[in-house]
Amino acid sequence: MFHPHWRRHALAHAGDRHDLIVIGGGITGCGILLDAAQRGLRALLLEKADIASGTSSRSSKLIHGGLRYLKQMQFRITRVACRERDRMMALNPDLVRPLRFLYPAYQGDRTPGWQVDLGLWMYDKLTDRPERHERLDAPGVRRLAPGLGVADLDRGLVYTDGVADDAALTLAVAATAFAYGGLIATRAEVVEGIRDAGGRVAGVVFRDLETGEVHRAEASLVVNATGHWTDRVREAFGLPEPRLRPSRGSHLIVPSERLPLEAAMTVPSPDDGRPVFFIPHPEGVLLGTTDLFHDGSLDDPRPSPDEAGYLLRAVQAHFPGRGIGPEDVVGAFAGVRPILTSDVTEPSLASREEAVWEERGLLSVAGGKLTTWRQTAQDAVDEALWHLPEERARETGPSLTSGTPLGGLAPLDLAERLTAAHEVETPVAVALARRLRSAAWWAPALARDPAELRPVLDGTDLSVAEVRAHLRTGAVVRLEDLLLRRARLGMWRPALAREVAARLREPCQEELGWSHERWDRERERFEESLRGWTAEGLR
Repeated sequence: MFHPHWRRHALAHAGDRHDLIVIGGGITGCGILLDAAQRGLRALLLEKADIASGTSSRSSKLIHGGLRYLKQMQFRITRVACRERDRMMALNPDLVRPLRFLYPAYQGDRTPGWQVDLGLWMYDKLTDRPERHERLDAPGVRRLAPGLGVADLDRGLVYTDGVADDAALTLAVAATAFAYGGLIATRAEVVEGIRDAGGRVAGVVFRDLETGEVHRAEASLVVNATGHWTDRVREAFGLPEPRLRPSRGSHLIVPSERLPLEAAMTVPSPDDGRPVFFIPHPEGVLLGTTDLFHDGSLDDPRPSPDEAGYLLRAVQAHFPGRGIGPEDVVGAFAGVRPILTSDVTEPSLASREEAVWEERGLLSVAGGKLTTWRQTAQDAVDEALWHLPEERARETGPSLTSGTPLGGLAPLDLAERLTAAHEVETPVAVALARRLRSAAWWAPALARDPAELRPVLDGTDLSVAEVRAHLRTGAVVRLEDLLLRRARLGMWRPALAREVAARLREPCQEELGWSHERWDRERERFEESLRGWTAEGLR
C-alpha cells in the first residue's frame, strides 16, 4: 500500500543522489526497483503514465511456463517460468492462483494429441507442485466445457498453470518496493538525459505531467525498463540502432453466460494451429491471444478487425452451437510485447528470453514475460552492480526477492471473514478481497453510510467503500488509473465503467481534493482512454 504523500515524497527527493534511476513502471521496472531497494540501493522509478499502464495491464493474465516454448525447444525460459510460477503461488496465493486448463486434441490436428500428451509429461517434470496432467474422456471434457464439439475427439488433456490480475500483481510489486524505501513518481515523463564530462549518462531531466514542473535527477546508472518503448528511450539518449521488433497480442472479452467454462482452455487455432486461450474470470471470459509484428502506435495499440475475426473463429470452431459472434464482444484490448530483434519470420517463433545490456551509463532491459519478472529484475540489478561505483557495489546486499512475499498478503478466506465481521453482501465482499487484498479488511470502515457498501451500479460488484480504499492507498492519480487498472471495470465492461464513472464525483473529490474543473477534465481523459478497451471498430 502507498501512503497519501507517496508521489510528493518522491518528487521532493528527486534531486537527491541516486544509485539507480529506473524508467518504466511496468512489471520489469517495478521488479527492478524492489530488488534494488531490498539490497540497500538508493533508487527512483519514473513512469510517464500509471503503474502497469502499458503491456503489464494488457496481457493474457497467465502466470505460466509456456507450454508452446517446449515445442520450440526453448527449455531454459520454460524451466525458469515454471519455477517462478510455482514460487509466486507459494508466496502470494492471494495474487497468483492455480488454474486448470483443458486441451482438447482431435484426430487430424496439426499437432497430434500424443505429442501434446508428451509435452505435458515434460511440463510435469518442471514443477514440484502436486498437480499432474490427466486424460479425460468425452463426458469429462463436456463437463468442463459445455457445448464443446467432441466429434473426432482424440483425447482431452487437463493440466495446471497459474493466473493473476496482471495490473494488481504489478501494483503489489511497486507497493512492496515502496515499503522497502524505493521512490516512485508516476505521471513523470523523462524528456532528456544528463551526461557527465566524459559523455556517460549521469541522470535525467523529467517533467511532472500534473504540474508542468521540470526536475533534474542524477544517478550512477539509468535503467531503461520501458518494454516496447525501449528503443524510443535509447534513441532519446543518442543510441539509434534498434534492438527490438515488437509484436502485438490482442484479446476479446465475452460475458461468462455466453461461454460458460469450468476450466480455462488451450485450443489450436483453425487458421494456423497456434494455441489460443479461453480463460474464465469472475468478470468474464478472456479470449486471446494473437501474435503479429506491430508497426502501429506504441502508445495506444488497438486490436484489428482481422485479429478479432481470428479469435472469434477459434471460438466458433470449437463451440459451433454457441453462436458467438462480434455482437457478443463487450471489450477488447491489445498489448505490445518487447521482443528482441531476430531473424524469425513469425513473432510466435521468437524467443521470450530477456536481455540486459549497458551503453555508456544506460542499462536497458527487454524481452522476458510477466511470469519471469522476478528473475529478470534480479539479473538486471546483478548487471547494474558492475557499473556502479565500486564502494557502492561492495556495500550492496544479495537479492532477496526469491523469498519475499509481496505486500498486502491476504488470507484466502478473507471474503468470508468480511461477510461475517461487517455484514457485507457476498459479491461485494468477494470483490473487496480480490482487488484490495489485505486493504479489504479495513475498507468497510471507510463507508460513510450503508449504501457505500453496496454496488455503485446494478450489474457490478464495485462499491464506494472499495473506491475510497483505492484512492487512499492505491497510488491513484487519475480517474483512468482507478477504473482501468485498480478496479479493472474499464477492461471487463467498458460500457458499465462509463456509467459508473458518472457516479464517482463525490468520493474522488473528497478523497483526492479534486475541484469541479479537475473532475470534468478527468472524465474527458477517462473517456479518451476507455476507447482503447472497447470493441469499437471491430464489428
